[in-house]
Parts: sequence; C-alpha cells; structure tokens
Amino acid sequence: MSKMIYKRIIDYQPIGGGSELDQPSRTGADLYLRGRISEDGMMQIQYEKVCTEMYKFDRRVRFAAILDDSGRQIAGGMKRGIPPLEPQSEDLRLIANITIQLSTDKTWDKYFGKTQFTFIKREKLNILTFYMGGKLILVSTEPDFTLQQAQDLRNQIVTNHAAEFG
Repeated sequence: MSKMIYKRIIDYQPIGGGSELDQPSRTGADLYLRGRISEDGMMQIQYEKVCTEMYKFDRRVRFAAILDDSGRQIAGGMKRGIPPLEPQSEDLRLIANITIQLSTDKTWDKYFGKTQFTFIKREKLNILTFYMGGKLILVSTEPDFTLQQAQDLRNQIVTNHAAEFG
C-alpha cells in the first residue's frame, strides 16, 4: 500500500552529502512534490544520485541529466554555479536535436552494433551521451575533459548503476 506524501524542498541535498557545487541548480524558490511513494519515486531518487555522482566525478562536468525515451529530462541539470552557454529559449531545441540524432543513429545498430557512447568535442564544451536501460544519459563538460575521461565516466556510471536501470 502506498502512502500519500507532501514535501517541501528548500535546498536540494543529495544523499551522502556533497558540496553545493556538486548539486544541480533548481529554478524557483521552492520545489513542491506531491505524489505517492512508489517504484517511480524511488527511481527518481536513484536517478538524482547518479547525476550527483557524475558531478563529483570531475570538477569539469558542467551538466548531467537523465532523459526518458521521449527526450524529457527526468533528473539532473546544470551544475549549481555554472552558467549555461546557450540561452534558455534554446534548451528544448538543443535536447530535441540531440535526441533525434541519437535515435536516428539507432537505425545502424543492426549493422554496427549498439552505440557504446558518443563524444562530441566542440570549442567551448564537450557532450557525452550514452544509454542505460532505455534512458539517455546526457553530460556536458569543459573542453579540456578528454575522450579517455569521458569513457572512464561512462564506465563508472554503467558499472555502479546498471542494475538500477534494468
């Protein structure tokens, strides 16, 4: 039997602590949650822990998020204190572009096998993407974050959390 919960969250605090810079920023003064304690709620907590782990992996991780199969962000976000490079009005278009590109790449899986991860290196940032259990993990880093470090981050997250993602 699930219980109805009402909770007011003033500051996001990941389980296990961490500095303020290792936490995603939230918009608005307060975030109100109303829902049922369920498997989905527990997964939300797990997803946020995964994002926090990615922030802690290296100080150069700017953004870490988990997206569902429709491209909707379900956990994570921009690291607190780090300004985004693109205007907020472009956020949805950017996520849609990445989601479409990755779903198009899936058509090649039958010939080349599944994509392990993608790493896009740009002048001002890098973008790392990989799938876990049908969820897309999206990470942006500072430009001096190397391909090897991106692979190490992906491997750590997959190793530590594969069972949680099914």
